[in-house]
Amino acid sequence: MTRRRRRNTPKQGRTELAGEAQKTDGSPSPNAPKPQYQHFIPRFILRRFQVGPVKSKAERDRESRRTGVNPEYVHYYDIAAGSLDIRPIGKVYGVENFYQDVRNTDNINELEDKLADLEGHAAKIIADLHKALPQGTFTLNRRSLELLRKFLFIMHYRNVSCSGIYFQADHPENVGAHQWIESFMKAKGIQSAAEIWLHFLRYYLDASHSDIMRDAAELVEKYGEEGLQKMLFESDIPPDLEHFPAYTYHVHANSYFFSIWEAAEGEEFIVTHNAFGLWEGLGGGCRGLHRIFVVSPRIAIVLRHVQSRPEIIKPGAFVSCLLDVNPAPPTPIYSRGEHGTYINHVNFQSAMEVARYRSSQEGEDDSFVFKITKLSQRQTLQLNFVVLINVTTKECALTFLSRESMLHTARAFQSLPASLTASELFVPLITQLTNTVEKEVSALRPPLQSPAVVLDQDVDALTLVDVVLYVLLMQICTGSRQFETAYDRAHLVFRIMEKAKPTSFADEISLEVEKAFKVCKGSEDEISFPESISFAPLLSSISNESSSQLFQFMIPCMSRLGAVMSGGEGILEELQDEVAVVSFLARASSNPGAWHALSCISPQAPEILSRLFKEGTLTDVSATIFTRNMYRNQASPSSFSSGFHLAYALRELCGMAGPTTNPISRNYYQMTASMIQCLGRVTLRSLPEPYASQPRERPKARLVFKIPEEHSDLLFSTMKMILQKSLPGYEPSPGGDTLDQTLRKWVEEMAIVGCLAWLGKHRRNFLDWVLDGFPQESDKNFKLFEDEETTEST
Repeated sequence: MTRRRRRNTPKQGRTELAGEAQKTDGSPSPNAPKPQYQHFIPRFILRRFQVGPVKSKAERDRESRRTGVNPEYVHYYDIAAGSLDIRPIGKVYGVENFYQDVRNTDNINELEDKLADLEGHAAKIIADLHKALPQGTFTLNRRSLELLRKFLFIMHYRNVSCSGIYFQADHPENVGAHQWIESFMKAKGIQSAAEIWLHFLRYYLDASHSDIMRDAAELVEKYGEEGLQKMLFESDIPPDLEHFPAYTYHVHANSYFFSIWEAAEGEEFIVTHNAFGLWEGLGGGCRGLHRIFVVSPRIAIVLRHVQSRPEIIKPGAFVSCLLDVNPAPPTPIYSRGEHGTYINHVNFQSAMEVARYRSSQEGEDDSFVFKITKLSQRQTLQLNFVVLINVTTKECALTFLSRESMLHTARAFQSLPASLTASELFVPLITQLTNTVEKEVSALRPPLQSPAVVLDQDVDALTLVDVVLYVLLMQICTGSRQFETAYDRAHLVFRIMEKAKPTSFADEISLEVEKAFKVCKGSEDEISFPESISFAPLLSSISNESSSQLFQFMIPCMSRLGAVMSGGEGILEELQDEVAVVSFLARASSNPGAWHALSCISPQAPEILSRLFKEGTLTDVSATIFTRNMYRNQASPSSFSSGFHLAYALRELCGMAGPTTNPISRNYYQMTASMIQCLGRVTLRSLPEPYASQPRERPKARLVFKIPEEHSDLLFSTMKMILQKSLPGYEPSPGGDTLDQTLRKWVEEMAIVGCLAWLGKHRRNFLDWVLDGFPQESDKNFKLFEDEETTEST
């Protein structure tokens, strides 16, 4: 690859807020350099969280000379020790010699110096942003925006947790890059993952935003976006792509739009060791709907995926706790008017043309107006919860500005059932903050006011979550309460959840249950039953084998029905999925149409679902009495006009009247599911015209319940012939004199009626083709669906 001369970022005047990385004089020394504490969270950001007033550099230097003590401190909660204290900014969120490059013998701290320059420019922009908060908008020219984007990317890249694994060849997430990493290290004489990480930190620092984007554009032009994505996730990266990391930067810059979020009045953002570049949200083929960067107690810069722009996003396309925040994308002001004569000639389908325009003088003069998004109290807490839920180990730390706000946030976080495990890490923090805040309030409290009155003004965990449910979930997560089966556990949680106050745990489950239920209910005709009829309740306990089979079957089933299941490995995620299943089954079992659709969804469903009820349900009793009476009275004149009419009535009684455990219903569901699965695939094959061009779906189609015997015989014989050719192992039942033989034929014809109902709704063009094949003399006045007119020919 031809190399070009790099254009480094111009060195602007330093701001007092800069200087978080320590400058060195750059002169080589024969002596080994002194250990240097190097921050991965810049000092200028930590100063926004400083205890006491922020002082200028001159004031800090004077006080340090006078007292010998560093005058800058922040609250620091050490999670491993469970201790809260005040520590010097110069000694937190850093590592000794973190950026030292021992391969650079001229200046081992060169990267620290370059970071200091970048942070100085970013500090000035972020200071200007804080000044713009009262106006509600903030304007940046293109180069300032690019510099801020570059700063945010490097803030995430430089995180201490990334340095050792970002280019670790044997890391599970680097499978596709394994060969490329080893080849690159060999070519450059690099010995470790940390060294290659430093190598590309230098690349990102030395190259301007425009240079990196042009390197990425060369890759895009050569391999295409799809090809590069495939390299990342499915195949190997070619060893000769020296600047492949430029594409990572390109994705970060091009796939997300920049937004500014301001905390609600009385609320504050918090910062942790990894609160820069945290991803949140799923959907639309992307992992990371949001990238969060907390830059002060007042401001979080959030990169939001372009697929969530208002003109693109589709309801239900994403899963995120921040979707109710609606940041507007920036408004561009082009240097040559709204669209400009120059920009009209740019081919925006070409990554290289776009990169060239943005790096040109014309592009440099463009500017962007950002509307600052003011969050509500709940939205501010939700963003803080994202930060807290990512504190997953005891090697983490937490910093905040005011103790009252942190206590309020920690209590609210602890109240969330979904954060039970994570919130345990903050119990010592809540205890220490409560003691401190209560002492401060006691000094100001009127004599007759009790501590409880004051503390009730804050958010208390027990006011936000039902006590019984909260205690049960805590017992399950800690293992202090055990159950015979996962089903037994989920059923108890579900029953308590039904009676509990609204909680986020229950709300998330209800949302996904409703999605799956609507699909099931909508796939069947409405079936009316008297309000006095109550359907069989779910058993509170089933065997361990039945429990395992139920969840193995139902969790993927609900996903196919549109519910978003967590699929997590943690105890709470697993429990949430299982409770969602039980909740859905309870809802579906009280709606005969939805239960019929669920029971026919797979040949395995009837056997698994029938174990959830006590034998002898209301439907079981009715089905047994009716079928025995019909068998005994076969010789008597029948009230049914045809075999189809009888099969239709039996299907409604045995299959569409709610939960059952009897073998007739179970055999009907299994056979119907097998027929639908088979013919659903077969009927997707090409049909002759005009049927191939006709729509398959007719969701409102409804079978007639009565047709003449002649049409019934022809319909059943045709369907049995089709099934004999298509469904492996199927042989039509001839019927007979015994009850067992008669029932087998009845169940088979009930299943054919069920299959016809499905075909009429979902494969109507195929069914029309079948019906049009009937002999013309038999076709006269044939009507199978209520939405058809009787015609001479279909």
